[in-house]
Amino acid sequence: MIIQSEYKRLPLRQSFHILRFSILFAGAFFVYGCHMVKQAQLSTSGKSDIPASVAVSTDTATKGIDWQQRKDYVFSKGTLVFTNRFATARLNDVTQQNDSTYTLEILPENARINPSPWYAFKVWSAVKRNIYLTLQYAGYKHRYDPKFSSDYKTWRPVVSPVTVSADEHQASFKLELATDTIAIAGQELISSADTYKWVDTIGRLPFVKREVAGKSLKGNIIPVLSTKGSNGKKIIAVLSRLHPPEVTGYMAMQEFIRTTLGSTALAKQFRGKYELIIFPMLNPDGVDEGNWRHSAGGVDLNRDWTGFKQPETKAVRDFMLKTTEKQDAKVYFAIDFHSTFYDVFYINELKDPTGSNSPGFTVHWLDAIKLAIKDFKPNIKPSGNGGDVSKSWFSRVMGAEAITYEVGDNTSREQLKLKGRVAAEEMMKLLLK
Repeated sequence: MIIQSEYKRLPLRQSFHILRFSILFAGAFFVYGCHMVKQAQLSTSGKSDIPASVAVSTDTATKGIDWQQRKDYVFSKGTLVFTNRFATARLNDVTQQNDSTYTLEILPENARINPSPWYAFKVWSAVKRNIYLTLQYAGYKHRYDPKFSSDYKTWRPVVSPVTVSADEHQASFKLELATDTIAIAGQELISSADTYKWVDTIGRLPFVKREVAGKSLKGNIIPVLSTKGSNGKKIIAVLSRLHPPEVTGYMAMQEFIRTTLGSTALAKQFRGKYELIIFPMLNPDGVDEGNWRHSAGGVDLNRDWTGFKQPETKAVRDFMLKTTEKQDAKVYFAIDFHSTFYDVFYINELKDPTGSNSPGFTVHWLDAIKLAIKDFKPNIKPSGNGGDVSKSWFSRVMGAEAITYEVGDNTSREQLKLKGRVAAEEMMKLLLK
């Protein structure tokens, strides 16, 4: 039996033939840094954790999804096949215009969505040929230029120029096909199965504990990793992949974690003082369904940190509150890795900068990163902490210095790894002072 997580590893020709034949508000009780049992009870009750005066009105109740039909699109008497039958794929339709030109329809999972048209598909040809593809986004603007891979590990930009229409609603390019399967996608393909394998590897380290924080709407696990060795009183929280296509942020997160879990004297000393709690993939359903932005619940999970109507955000909230209450711990820093068009650090703008568990840390940390990376000037954007994104909740409820780190879509993989490593090193140095 071929399961979905294994399907992408089969040659498309083989796969095709197999398929062919077979809350009242708790804000009045909130005080920065307070993690008493009463607070935990209020925050886990499903009620809002901030007062009405600063609460936002984002509706994160579960909404309908237009699920893409998983299928093979067969042309030229079976000698050319497009498919979306694998995790992370997004391909809604293929229309042949002439003997070598095809229009590929790319649609979002539902309406009122961030303009992040994600696409991923595989194509197999029985003969060498050139084909011309147009990605059509139904009114949304092109974001990710196409990359291709034959081994799903090495990804390169398509050889031909990508032509974007004047309204940016279409992008066209040429593919030179050999007798093999290639994958085309906006970014590297990293499914939930790939992340679970990475988690398994990290979890084998003797000083790392692996747990399940909860389950997604479709029943996929929300893994959490935590380090052992400290007294558990000081915590650093790391989050990633709330938004499915944001692969560059995920890669930077991996390098950040590799550095903090490394064998250097700095990393060992840090783990002796601080516990790391890592949530590497908070939206496994959206990732595997190839969603542009949302969860299987049809909502943006980074707008659900006030109402907590979705199981994925509830899992993080409950795990963090129970852990800090049980260990009588404080969260000193929280970082949520995302991706956008360019590198940017969204920081909390606190009315009282002394109100966090590590006052002034974020500013000093960003200055340290700037000095450590040649010609790097962090793009810093402050925002209030009354919103319903993760950094705001960690600030309000956990008393943490918290940021959203957006890694640029086109940041080179060498640069994003450098930034992830330096960010971790400078964090450890500062917090050990």
